[in-house]
Amino acid sequence: MAERVFPLPDLGEGLEEAEVGAWLVAEGDDVALNQPLVEVETAKAAVEIPSPFAGRLVRLHAGAGDTLAVGAPLATFEVEGEEGPPRAASGAVPGWSEGSEASAAIRRSGAPPAETDAAAGSVATTPAVRKLAKDLGVDLSSVSGTGPGGRITRGDVESAASAEGAVEAADIEVVPISMVRRTIAENLTRVVREVPQVTTWRTLDCTALEAFRAELDVSPLPIVVRALAEICVEHRWLNASYLPDLGQIHLHHRCHVSIATDTERGLLVPVVADAGSRTIRDIAAEIRGLATAAREGTLHPDQMAGGTITVTNTGSYGSEAGTPLLNPPQGAILALGVIEPRALVVHGRVEARPACTLSLTFDHRLLDGAAAGRAFGDLIDLLGSDERLAALPR
Repeated sequence: MAERVFPLPDLGEGLEEAEVGAWLVAEGDDVALNQPLVEVETAKAAVEIPSPFAGRLVRLHAGAGDTLAVGAPLATFEVEGEEGPPRAASGAVPGWSEGSEASAAIRRSGAPPAETDAAAGSVATTPAVRKLAKDLGVDLSSVSGTGPGGRITRGDVESAASAEGAVEAADIEVVPISMVRRTIAENLTRVVREVPQVTTWRTLDCTALEAFRAELDVSPLPIVVRALAEICVEHRWLNASYLPDLGQIHLHHRCHVSIATDTERGLLVPVVADAGSRTIRDIAAEIRGLATAAREGTLHPDQMAGGTITVTNTGSYGSEAGTPLLNPPQGAILALGVIEPRALVVHGRVEARPACTLSLTFDHRLLDGAAAGRAFGDLIDLLGSDERLAALPR
């Protein structure tokens, strides 16, 4: 029998760390190759990692709530065979391969050195748990760790905070900042600070759109996505990325539409790839599948990669209009407001018609107001035209 250490694999998209969500096995269990091992949460998605070995699980190097760097030991297995390079579950985790840095790190054994606090003596924990303790006013030297090797976990700190009265439960509820929420906050702060973005609004008479979607039995969203991809063919700067670090602007030949999706874990943006080559019904099915995966926590990071422009359906929760923030390096984001009867002037007369407000936010470094206005006007014309809608692939 030989011991093999499995490190946290490289999950792709430049992710450098992940938080352990829940172990699906326990120390001492016999585990099969590719059996679900652990759920981890990255800055972009929840990922289920399968076992790279068949054998007995002899040690878990991290507990639920711990944050690990890519390449840090995750679990130790006892497997049949001689010492040597471990055999990984090929392709089981996006971005992880035998030749990757994470795969090479599998050959290490033993747990990483415990991080200690000189003022508190020898306290083994992670930086994320240490920060939580500071936020809650918990003295780590007084906490008994229940994690592997006596390591203090997030749950240990939260229990200590409750027991010591560090938080007045009657007044507030303490909710630790999740990795997804922290990433959203950091990205939005950077966007507001660094990007000169402008939002413009247009009212859309949805009479033609409502009739068309009823005919196809789909929601307005996939039609808007397909129409936007069509507009990006003629207005290429709408489907562009601004990359100042490279000194480049990328004009994309294909339109990969990020769909802002509300989940319990926060806002996620899965991508409908190459929307301009797909039918409306195909896009509708893709959006439903991505939304379900996002809400169930089964999206892979590669399903949120490569977007070139974003659409958000603020009307899904009754909002008439909004000022959506850009998703850099993308140059534009479109918000679809709620469709409801409004008083519109039609041929000089006021009529009650279904209508909505579309909001377009664009990066002023990429698009001037006139160029954005022309593209936006063309989109409004398409969505309001029976003939142009009928010409879209169904």
